[in-house]
Amino acid sequence: MSAKNCNKQEATKQDSITKPSISFLWKKSNALKNTEQYDELLAFLEKHLKSVQPQNEKDSLDVADMYYNQYEGNIGIGKNLESINSANKGIPYCGDATSKRAKHIKGVLYYKRAYGESNVNFAKRAQLSMKTAIEYLTEDYNLNLDYLVDAHVFLSSQAAYHGNLAKAKRSLRFAENIYTKHKQYLDTTKSHRYEPILAYRKIYLLYQLAKKKEDSIELIKTAQKLEDIHASKAFQENERIYYSTGLNHIGDWYLSHKEDSLTTPEDIEIGSYYIDKSIDLVVNKNYSGNYFSFKYNKCKALTKSNKLEEANTLMLHLLDSMAPNDRRISFFLAQKALIKAKLGQKDSALHTFHAVIAQVHSDTIPLAKDYSNFKPSKVYGESRLIRRVAEKLTLFYNDDPNVQKTIATLYDLAFIQFENSYARTKFNPAQNLLLRKIIYGKLATTNNDTTNNISTSELLSQTETMMNQMTWQRFYQNRYTNKLPALDSLRYRHLKLRTLLTTAKRDNNIREEDSLLYLINQHEDFTREKFPNLELLSSKEFDINSLQQNLADDELVIKYMLFEQKLAIFSITSNHISYELLPWTTQQIDLVSTYVDAIKNRTYTTEKTKLLKEFLLPEITENIKKIIINPDGELYKIPFETIQINNQFLAETYEIGYTSNLKFIHLDNITNATNETTLAIYAPTYEGENLEIVTRSGTSRLEGAKAEAKTIGKLFPSKIYIGKEVSKKYFLETAPEANILHLAMHAEVNNEEAGLSRLLFSDTNTDKDDLYLEELYALQLDADLAVLSACNTGLGKENAGRSMESFQRAFTFAGVPATVASLWEVPDQSTSEIMKSFYTYLKKGTSKSEALQHAKLDYINNHKGSKLVQPYYWAGFILYGNQTAVTTSTSNTIWYVLGIGVALLLFLFVRKKLKKY
Repeated sequence: MSAKNCNKQEATKQDSITKPSISFLWKKSNALKNTEQYDELLAFLEKHLKSVQPQNEKDSLDVADMYYNQYEGNIGIGKNLESINSANKGIPYCGDATSKRAKHIKGVLYYKRAYGESNVNFAKRAQLSMKTAIEYLTEDYNLNLDYLVDAHVFLSSQAAYHGNLAKAKRSLRFAENIYTKHKQYLDTTKSHRYEPILAYRKIYLLYQLAKKKEDSIELIKTAQKLEDIHASKAFQENERIYYSTGLNHIGDWYLSHKEDSLTTPEDIEIGSYYIDKSIDLVVNKNYSGNYFSFKYNKCKALTKSNKLEEANTLMLHLLDSMAPNDRRISFFLAQKALIKAKLGQKDSALHTFHAVIAQVHSDTIPLAKDYSNFKPSKVYGESRLIRRVAEKLTLFYNDDPNVQKTIATLYDLAFIQFENSYARTKFNPAQNLLLRKIIYGKLATTNNDTTNNISTSELLSQTETMMNQMTWQRFYQNRYTNKLPALDSLRYRHLKLRTLLTTAKRDNNIREEDSLLYLINQHEDFTREKFPNLELLSSKEFDINSLQQNLADDELVIKYMLFEQKLAIFSITSNHISYELLPWTTQQIDLVSTYVDAIKNRTYTTEKTKLLKEFLLPEITENIKKIIINPDGELYKIPFETIQINNQFLAETYEIGYTSNLKFIHLDNITNATNETTLAIYAPTYEGENLEIVTRSGTSRLEGAKAEAKTIGKLFPSKIYIGKEVSKKYFLETAPEANILHLAMHAEVNNEEAGLSRLLFSDTNTDKDDLYLEELYALQLDADLAVLSACNTGLGKENAGRSMESFQRAFTFAGVPATVASLWEVPDQSTSEIMKSFYTYLKKGTSKSEALQHAKLDYINNHKGSKLVQPYYWAGFILYGNQTAVTTSTSNTIWYVLGIGVALLLFLFVRKKLKKY
């Protein structure tokens, strides 16, 4: 049916006053929306939308647009959940969205849905909805541009709120680039200009997160830019709110960006200047701005200046004037409680601090006095608030036993609130720092005489889940999807994007880097959407009780966790968990650094290990034979095997393994012991000069690596890529098929930009044959073990969770459950000797950790009495991840075959018996 005939029929129907046409309904709803008659609009749409029957694309898009109007009506009367439902109902009417109008409406509905979800604190959903909106809101349609700029601004603000400064800056740069490109159109067709908005938004994200000196400088420069915009003739009245609010944020930043004890009188003076200026604009010059927030910051300034009576009067006025359902009340009450505490009014302060938590409490049943029925909210900022309340109570009333119990409980509540409200995405530095502060507070107060809401077992389980969920997801998905042909094209595209990203990082092309990161995120979102069952491959939770059930009675797991001034050491066995808190100051940090340097410089002595042993090793009971280390931060640099007890290296007494997180200690259904293990060996030829001590960095000749490759290649069915035959291309093509990967080559670690660390497949000046760490994140491997027989492959730049952005980590992400990696520039000859021995033990069916232990002990015994027994020569390689054997021994295989035979005979016997009946 033609659109023209449809329109005639609709007109006829309308004239006969039977059933209103979709076109009529659409125009009527537009008129009601534009005049903000929201109650009438919602009633009108409720009556008619149920019975609409679109006949063509225009009808369908008009219906989708009416659901957009319904969304606006619900938002207008404060019905956020209903607004989300309106957007959801409208989206299907856009179909595949092939026309410009369809893409526009569908993009706008996702855009609006994101704001609705944000209003009800569905942070992760909101981010995904806005990313989807951006996919439809293309730049080739002018009506999209306003939404598109604001969509990137939205993502920037979300990232800033949740602590991800890098992501916040990147999203804001996208918005700035689009605005710059289409400035004339946007400035002339919109009632608001983006120039002051974007300047304000940059101030917002820096105000939230700026800690480093360079970020502080950027904030001051942006503040000056906002002043210039305000002074220009083009500045408009509707832009005033961005100027006044920007000034207030700057003032608050000067008051809050340092710890209270480090805030100077000059900071308070400058902060007060900006805050007072913003308030004057709102009160006396008719500028728009959030009066309550501005005055709240004024109260903070007065409190920090110890003008407590004035601060108290102002806060009482603000609280009396606020609506009862204002979500900010909890923060205002916390400031009031602080004032009362500083005034010495203890009872009033304690009562008000309890009222703060009562505001956060999200149940209709009032909060109990002992907080026992606390129900967390979805507001991430309130986890920071609860921790701050505990911190202030500690500051003022830590000598009161009853308050001590309250403090311990509050750290439990802060942990619960954090878990319930953080955006379940990649863990970022701000989230990591906050969670560690909460955990430290809990650990430091657990010994108090109080009933804890969270046990140490629960604390470890939930912390592991929050910090490492993305790592598990990447590992499981990459490992299990290695053999799926349907994903081949996606794998190639991901690798290509990562390669281009490497080039952009190397060239310091920030704009290109932003675009490629955006495309990589889009690629990952598309993969999840096309293959939703991939999410099922990864376990989303960690239960430490399961870990303990899998530990043998002679195994000990030592988990380290660093805080600002303390170190927690957790001892985990099959039936017990304990911890101790020790100092972690510059003295301990220097001790670690001096110890590692002594090993690297071959000046190791037994005296150097004594202090390290005293503060790093917990009590080890006599029955323990195997120790698994989970390091943190600077502790990743230590080879624990070299620490001595009773004049013996730990390696001489214990089997030592390492893990980057607790879940990787025991992985279910990951490896199958088999005699058909395939080993892929990569040993390039380098033409560099021979040095006295050749290490596997730089481009010197690696004669030991050649011999190493040939020897271990005889132990397993192998494919050896040696000399000029080996290349990055061969590796990418062949690595996914191997059970064991062995890379005997040079490596270079970039400590400034981890993604630019690289494995060198040749010593030519070109970098086309270098495999960058960034590219490894795109691989999907099926190997049970990767042996990185190169330099510094276990070290790199510290990431948000205080792990190392290393080659070891990248291979884990790619799906390899166990990795042998190095902690320094390992010597070629001793490495070759240890590797040959290591593979010999692997061939016998020995576990990976035991094989590496025996290889090191063999080396020590072979060189006793010589300088080569220094740990520098033998301790550089450590094993991360799954410890199990990669092959069964001959005797085990015989029993395995016999077992299968017996089972088969039993099956046939039972089946024969059943047939008789």
